[in-house]
Amino acid sequence: MSDWKEVYSGILSSHAGKYKEARGNSELRNEILAEVKAKILQHELLESVDLPCNLRVAIRMEYLPQLDPQDQEEEIAVMQHIPAATGKRQEDTGEGEDAREAQARPTKAGDYKKGFTAFTSAQWIFKEELDSYDRERRDTKDQKTIGQRTRIVQQWWESLSDDRKAEAGRAAEKWNKLGAPKQTHDS
Repeated sequence: MSDWKEVYSGILSSHAGKYKEARGNSELRNEILAEVKAKILQHELLESVDLPCNLRVAIRMEYLPQLDPQDQEEEIAVMQHIPAATGKRQEDTGEGEDAREAQARPTKAGDYKKGFTAFTSAQWIFKEELDSYDRERRDTKDQKTIGQRTRIVQQWWESLSDDRKAEAGRAAEKWNKLGAPKQTHDS
């Protein structure tokens, strides 16, 4: 599998100077990061290239060695706050498996027409994580990239841990067994 840094080295190096010159201007640096990310996502994603989960942080890490020592410290401080700014993962909120499953359980009877699989239930349970993964890997504002979502969802599924896949499988079995919630039948 090719390293994304090698594949997109031309894009990274063409913006490195602008990024270094934007010292102290976080808005300009964020614009540069967004531009680099957009250019990377505009290129046809190669099957053999696996982009990092948080592409903007990965780009920052690539530019870090080129910065002055004081500027490096500032960038590291900024990067430490990024996970908090991008939203807590569900494991960090203290929710258990049962709470996640109950919260994600579909409420419309039509959702139960086809049986759930581990793959489909995982998309319900870990929706925020999947959406974040998708946003990192394609330009969601460009409608032309919607075709990439299917491949990205498959990549996300393959990257899930076995524990999470097992959790999704248990939820699928439970949802298939219980069927739609009672209140959907009453209307």
